[in-house]
Amino acid sequence: MYLTREQERLLRGDYGWAIAKAMELLVRVGDAVGASELVEVKHAHISGVSYSNIGKHGLDLIIDFYKGGGRARVYTTINPGCIDYSGFSRIIDNRYYMEQRAIDNALVNMGFKPVFTCIPYYYRPPLPGEHLAWGESSAVIYANSIYGAYTNREGGPIALASSITGYTYKAGLHILDNRVGRIRVRLDPMVEKYPVGAIGLWIGENIREIPVLTGFKNMGFGDLKVLLASMAASGSHAIAIIEGVTPRKTFSLEIRDEVFIERGDLEDYIGPDVSSRDSVLGYIGCPHLHPFELLRVKNLVVKYGGVKRGGLLITIPPEYLAKFHDIVFYLKSRGVDIATGTCPVVSVFKQRYDVVLTNSGKAAFYLRRIHGLKTRISPLEEVVKYVCGH
Repeated sequence: MYLTREQERLLRGDYGWAIAKAMELLVRVGDAVGASELVEVKHAHISGVSYSNIGKHGLDLIIDFYKGGGRARVYTTINPGCIDYSGFSRIIDNRYYMEQRAIDNALVNMGFKPVFTCIPYYYRPPLPGEHLAWGESSAVIYANSIYGAYTNREGGPIALASSITGYTYKAGLHILDNRVGRIRVRLDPMVEKYPVGAIGLWIGENIREIPVLTGFKNMGFGDLKVLLASMAASGSHAIAIIEGVTPRKTFSLEIRDEVFIERGDLEDYIGPDVSSRDSVLGYIGCPHLHPFELLRVKNLVVKYGGVKRGGLLITIPPEYLAKFHDIVFYLKSRGVDIATGTCPVVSVFKQRYDVVLTNSGKAAFYLRRIHGLKTRISPLEEVVKYVCGH
């Protein structure tokens, strides 16, 4: 790999152990994937920071970088951890409070923004063609597909190294020639009413190349967010070309095949029916709710009269507690459980439920595998309607 004189100094250790170790990590990974050089990044987003996922060894790694002098050289945001920062949730278990606080304190002292959310584009929307180093699969696919930014799907250590150095390896989706859509995906008209989370899971699992989504541009912000996050969960996709949405000149097309998604394709992804005997948790907020979605949930709770059956959990960035105080505390007064700075995928439940009813294909995918829970995917309104007893 070609390095500039400044990059060689970083690697040599002229700026301290942490930067040298971070550069070594980037160079080794870059060499392994055939990158010929590094590229500057404008925004890093650190994932893999939940103690329930990374444990003591992950905590020690972050502390080592902090004590070794690692500091953010570019704008850097932090993904959710495993504790509810509001302290109000009756559902999220804060058993790892001290360990998670140690991780978060180290990251904040390194200069990272304590947003603790999987929607970093809410805080800093990237520009078309802008190079990023983002962890968090749902954020990566959203940045590439909606904003036309350039980022690979990075693991937490690579995003951390990029923040400390200001660089990442130039390979994969940092190169325009690799951003080529080859499989056109269309929806059968009968499928358009099916939950987008299930549609995303099907696309992720069955389309192996970069998909070109035709007829999806009329989906709202929330539906596109859930669709893309679901694709990233089941298929590790980092980009989809959405006709009429993905910015021009950030991709090219070489269509080789066309696929229609039909109604029968989706039944297995939706999940089993909910029985009247089941204890049910409704869950909305994977990825975290945007303010427009938070307002929509509030309006639906008003419409259906509050939670009366099972429970309803929503997850949001911590700053919403103050910024949208009236909405948050209205929802709590109507029986909605609210957790901030975390989500069920990276945390621990205080109690078990027979079924989690969610609009998120990503949540359904991981809750089945990580927590062994039964899940069913339904549209957002149907989730609220069910837990409100309608």
